[in-house]
Amino acid sequence: MAQADPKRVGIIGLGLMGRAMAGRLLAAGWSVCGYDLAAAACDAAAGLGVEVLPDARAVAAETKTIVLSLMTSEDRRRLCWGDQNLAAALPPGTVLLDTTTARPEDILEDHARLAASGVRLVDVCLSGSSQVAAEGRSLALIGAPEADAGCRDLLSAFCKAQYYFDTPGQGNRVKLIVNLVFGLNRLVLAEALGLAEHAGFDLDTILEILRSGETHSVAMDTKGPKMVSGVYEPAVARLAQHAKDVGLILEYARQVGAETPVSEVHAGLINDLVERGLGDLDNAAIFEAYRG
Repeated sequence: MAQADPKRVGIIGLGLMGRAMAGRLLAAGWSVCGYDLAAAACDAAAGLGVEVLPDARAVAAETKTIVLSLMTSEDRRRLCWGDQNLAAALPPGTVLLDTTTARPEDILEDHARLAASGVRLVDVCLSGSSQVAAEGRSLALIGAPEADAGCRDLLSAFCKAQYYFDTPGQGNRVKLIVNLVFGLNRLVLAEALGLAEHAGFDLDTILEILRSGETHSVAMDTKGPKMVSGVYEPAVARLAQHAKDVGLILEYARQVGAETPVSEVHAGLINDLVERGLGDLDNAAIFEAYRG
């Protein structure tokens, strides 16, 4: 039976990140089945070699290892206990590896709820865009002891390093700290290029200078050319997704009493762009907040 195959994995959520993980897993010799609500995402995944199934419950019938690649905690809860009622179809011993950047408290609640049925929910947050995952360079931030997680081999297909924390939700919490830095690196670059543009400098030259010295950041390599060109498609990580993450970062900061004044400003800028209809663009579109 398919369940007996240790290298059979399901992916629910076949968007940018889901497909990136699927491609790496297939190349590493895994058998991958999956499902997504969006027909276009299913078609794109099928083109990679994913066996697309008719619904989430069909994925549960095929494997006891399922990767969730969703947007929010609410998406996970709708999947598990809403119309698809995936939780009722999961046999005991199933492991859900949830890559969603979500509210840590929700992970704790859902972990306990699924554990009552013998199902293990593990937050496995990935640091890096879908492009980074497709190149096998993600970092995995995992809310479980390594001895209990049981996912090292699978994650090795698209992660260059794995960091284990002892309790559910901790992977999510570390991901929020990491995403704060990613977002502010982009924000600082956008503000500098905005100043340069208003002052009449050639942006290609300014970007080259910034990348050549001690000011260098990865954002300059991956997002700088998009900002300079003003072309933010195709997206490898969407602006609306980071707007959601910044909201979670601020919520977490308030819980622990941390001051994050720059992220407060960032939230206002990025939410304004989403309201202007730019949410589906690559998150390099934060530069549009600084243009004339």
